[in-house]
Amino acid sequence: MRNLKWSFGLLTAVLVSACASTPPPPPSVAVLTLSGEGCVAAPLLTDAVSLTPEKKKAYYTVSTLINEVRPCLTADTEVSRYVVYALPLSAENHTVSVGGRQEAIRTFAPSVRLLDADGKTTRQFADDRFAVLGNIVGVQFRPLPHERYILVQSNPKLVGKSVNTLETRIGTNHGYALNPATGYGSSYQTQHGIENTVNRVFSHEGFVDVTVQAATGMIGLPNEK
Repeated sequence: MRNLKWSFGLLTAVLVSACASTPPPPPSVAVLTLSGEGCVAAPLLTDAVSLTPEKKKAYYTVSTLINEVRPCLTADTEVSRYVVYALPLSAENHTVSVGGRQEAIRTFAPSVRLLDADGKTTRQFADDRFAVLGNIVGVQFRPLPHERYILVQSNPKLVGKSVNTLETRIGTNHGYALNPATGYGSSYQTQHGIENTVNRVFSHEGFVDVTVQAATGMIGLPNEK
């Protein structure tokens, strides 16, 4: 029995050591080409992702991973992956921010247009309208009353381009200081800025983040308190 306990303890130690030494997964790399196989000429509105939360909220964020299982569009000779979002009721009562998330080494290359109930384009945002908004490269807008959907697709003209950004994060150090006169001590913390240059490549795949905020009331319910 003693040998069994010793063996079990050794096995546990080995397993803990193995888990502790497992390296984190590598960051997702940019996808620069698409085959175009199985692509469609027009987006399917029936698969639109709802931007209306199940519970009443004034602020709501939806994140969608655009990868190989997502559909693709063809226009002339260009191919792109896409996702469609359904705007809440009373769409004009909301401010919407939408774009590609800045991941570790890639950013989804966003192209954004608004559609009416029939899927016809009502507005398309030019490339110079896109900016860094928090952790996304995207646009912010107020929908018009007749606009029903947001079509986000990868921008082939942007895919493959790289951007260097200087980012600052806050580091925190913790310590303990002893007062010799009293024999008592106290903990403290200091903060410092850490600057780092990050290079990201625009990609056909990655995360799309959409944030909806109601101007009055709740999302889809402008008269709700």
